[in-house]
Amino acid sequence: MKDFQYITNATPAFIESLYRNYQQDPTSVDPELKKFFEGFDFAVTTGSVSTEANTGTPASGQLTEEFAVYNLIEAYRRKGHLIAKTNPIRERRDRKAHLDITHFGLTEKNLEQSFQAGHFIGLGQAKLVDIIAKLKKCYCDHIGVEYSYIHDAEKIQFLTQAVETASNSRLSIDQRRRILQKLNEGVM
Repeated sequence: MKDFQYITNATPAFIESLYRNYQQDPTSVDPELKKFFEGFDFAVTTGSVSTEANTGTPASGQLTEEFAVYNLIEAYRRKGHLIAKTNPIRERRDRKAHLDITHFGLTEKNLEQSFQAGHFIGLGQAKLVDIIAKLKKCYCDHIGVEYSYIHDAEKIQFLTQAVETASNSRLSIDQRRRILQKLNEGVM
């Protein structure tokens, strides 16, 4: 997955100009961004996104919130391991992961709002509360996952997909024993 920091830290006017460029020529924007705008257009046509009066284009606030949710997803992928519950004895100290929704310009009222950005983690259009729940399950549970040091986009995409789909399955007791055995062998 790409880091769209240049977009997520941008002003709404910049984001809107990228969207206008996409509307004029979809090949003029980054392919991942094109997918995002395609999903956004789908939401507009199905009526799940508010539009500005008489223009048919998404309201600028909605587009900004979509990018904020995307930025939240990327932040969990990069920093979720900092708040993972890896120590069963005591709570982890605050490592300043800054994963609270307020750091992304979102509020409590956004929690029940649906976002197209859920497609980036395999949920499709989903409520923000569901997106956060999946992100916490994938990146902040009893196993912390960190792979932001990898620079190969193919490997990052593979690991992202593996982490986000593996959270849906449970390991059998035999699989858990085998993993523990291999971990113990690695330490000896």
